[in-house]
Amino acid sequence: MARRRSSGITSLSFNQDQGCFTCCLKSGLRVYNVDPLVEKTHYSKEELGEVALCEMVFRTNWLLVVRARRPCCLLLVDDKRRVKNAEINFKTPIRALRSRKDKAAVVLSSSIQVLTIPALQRVALLRTPTNSRPLCALATEPNAAQILAAPAHRRGSLQVLDVSRAVKGAQSSSPAVVGCHLSPLVCLSVSPNGAKIATASARGTIIRIWDAITKHMLHELRRGSDYADIYCINFNPSGSVVCCVSDKGTLHIWAARGSYAHLASAHAEADTRALCAFTDDNSAIVVCHDGTFHKFTFSAEGTCIRSDFDYFLQVGDDDEFLQ
Repeated sequence: MARRRSSGITSLSFNQDQGCFTCCLKSGLRVYNVDPLVEKTHYSKEELGEVALCEMVFRTNWLLVVRARRPCCLLLVDDKRRVKNAEINFKTPIRALRSRKDKAAVVLSSSIQVLTIPALQRVALLRTPTNSRPLCALATEPNAAQILAAPAHRRGSLQVLDVSRAVKGAQSSSPAVVGCHLSPLVCLSVSPNGAKIATASARGTIIRIWDAITKHMLHELRRGSDYADIYCINFNPSGSVVCCVSDKGTLHIWAARGSYAHLASAHAEADTRALCAFTDDNSAIVVCHDGTFHKFTFSAEGTCIRSDFDYFLQVGDDDEFLQ
C-alpha cells in the first residue's frame, strides 16, 4: 500500500477508442495498452519533467503534453521519433485536454480553444465560466458531427457547438445552450458518434442523457440516492451502453433497452479519483489514482464480476517511476 500511495500520479486519461490510457507522473509519463495491460511507452523526468496532463490521439504517435513547470505551454510530442513536433503557449494555465484525430480542445481558465492537429492552429474559441470545473467533451468518430460540449455561464447549463463550422481565429457561431441541472455541472461526456451527451451535477444522484442534435433530454439514469462526486462518465463506441464511477468507489453500467436500464454495478474498492471505460460491450475498465487497474465483465442479465486486477505502475519499469 505504501508503494501505491507514493506513486506520484498527477492525472490519468483514456484515449478516444478507450484501448489505451496515459498516466502522468511527478517523475515522467507512461502510456499503457488496456487489453492486455502492457506498457506501450514511457518518458523519464529527465526527458519530459513532471507531467501534469497528457492526451493520446487515438493510437497514433501523437501525444499532447502539459508539463507541471510550464502549465501554459502545450506540446505535441511525436512518440515514434520521441521529439517535440509543435508547441503553443497560452496566457493562462491549461486545465484540461480533449482531442479527436484532427482537433484538440484546450481548457483554460475562462475559455476553450480548439486547435488543429498537428499544426496547433486555433480554429474555434468558446467562452466558459471562470468558476466552473475544467470540463470538455468531444465527439471522436472521424465522420460524425464534431460536437463539443462544455459548461455554460448559467448554472447547471451546457453549451454545445459543432466545431466543424468554426471560423479560423474567431469565436464560432453561437453555441446552443441547454439547461441540464439545477446544481453545477461536474462531469459530462459525448458519445463517439456525437449523437448523445451525458451530464451529471454536483448532487451526483442522476445522470441525464441528451440528444446532441435536438437538445432534448432522452433519459434519466439514477446512480443512487446519496450525494456523490461523479468522476467519469463514458459511452461505448455505439452509445448503447454507458458507465460512470464516483467517489463512492462504485462502477455503474446502464444499457439502452428502449430507455437506459440499470444493468450492473460493482465496487472497485478504490478511495481515490478514478476513470472508467469500455473494452467491448461486455467489459468495463476502471483505473484509479492509487495505481490500481480493475476489469469488470458484465452480462445482459445484470451480473457483474471483477475479472482482472493489477497495479499498473508495476507493469514495466516500475522502480524508475515510484518515489
